[in-house]
Amino acid sequence: MSLEYITQKIIDEANDYAGNVIEKAKEEARTTSEEYESLAEKEYNQIIDSAYEKANEVLNRATAQGVKEKRINIISAKWEYLDNAFSSAIKLMCKLPNEKQVRFIAGLVRKFQRSEAELIFNSDDRDRLGSDVVAAVNKAPGSFKVRLSDTVGDFSGGVILKEKSVEANLTYDAIIASERERLEEEVSAILFKETEVPGV
Repeated sequence: MSLEYITQKIIDEANDYAGNVIEKAKEEARTTSEEYESLAEKEYNQIIDSAYEKANEVLNRATAQGVKEKRINIISAKWEYLDNAFSSAIKLMCKLPNEKQVRFIAGLVRKFQRSEAELIFNSDDRDRLGSDVVAAVNKAPGSFKVRLSDTVGDFSGGVILKEKSVEANLTYDAIIASERERLEEEVSAILFKETEVPGV
């Protein structure tokens, strides 16, 4: 089995898996609002868990070759696979229907808000979601008032909650990056430990 075949198989499996996750998410987007509130978190966890398990299976098959060059290329391919998984999680959240994103973002704001604030969106989401999120937060009993900021941000989705000079980054990019940072050291240690080949 050639190195090129092994590496391409990893990439192909990654692309197929990412496509299946997105299609599955589109179907589940038609469920009730209560179920949908936790969809992004559940789908993200499934993406990471499944990608990690799937990549490990391919890695274990490939490291049986016991060749240093193959080991290096497989590590690179595995990281590319995990990169695709994290990227798919962000894309998945951005593809949620407007009404679902409004509820999700408004819930984040209410969770972290401690005073009156303004909400910063990217340019597209400001026009598409901004007013609805502001209305959803402001009508919630006991919540602090928010307004739509004139400033726009450069991020994939989600919102930045600005209270005076303090900003809470509630963007989808930050949410996924936080989870990745939490897992990075552990995953890295496992990756390099499992790809060690005695005598190479």
